[in-house]
Amino acid sequence: MKRILAVCFVLALGLAALSGCCSTQTCPDVCLQAMDQKIEAIKAQPCDASACEAAAQRAEAAANRAEAAANKAESIFMQHMKK
Repeated sequence: MKRILAVCFVLALGLAALSGCCSTQTCPDVCLQAMDQKIEAIKAQPCDASACEAAAQRAEAAANRAEAAANKAESIFMQHMKK
């Protein structure tokens, strides 16, 4: 169960990174290939429950940081739009 949860968090992190990277339309193919490689590498690694839990926590923290950065960028963009 924890391994499935860890994979879900990693996929969520990957999608967050993918949306941030590819939103500029400059690197969609590169981003997709990199994400596929990362997902395959993660699936290939065996892990025990504690390692999966730690990975899930790191992924969740990274997703929170990515969301905060996106919110900050949106805030800055909206401030420029008001001017």
